[in-house]
Amino acid sequence: MKVTSTLIGAGLLTLLLAGAAGAMITPVFEPASYIYWGSSQVIQAGTNGVIPNCGDWDGDGIKDLMVGSYTGGYIYYYHNTGTNLSPVFPSRVLMTADGATIIVTYG
Repeated sequence: MKVTSTLIGAGLLTLLLAGAAGAMITPVFEPASYIYWGSSQVIQAGTNGVIPNCGDWDGDGIKDLMVGSYTGGYIYYYHNTGTNLSPVFPSRVLMTADGATIIVTYG
């Protein structure tokens, strides 16, 4: 069984379901790659890790990214102008509420 990583995470779901059923699986993963936005800028949101969440945030049927910064608490929105299988993230937006930057604490 070959498990590939995609933006929508189907490979991981398959791996988890098969593992829960007691099946013996030896996964073969594709090489890791960065996700880029804008002019070849790697998606990152701080110096100590990011917390990505994929979903159709704007209701257009295409999955976008919401990425949180672990240490800073900022949340960035990356609108996908491509497709679910070939995402394109031309820009990002720092999330705000009532004109103030959203900062989520941890711990």
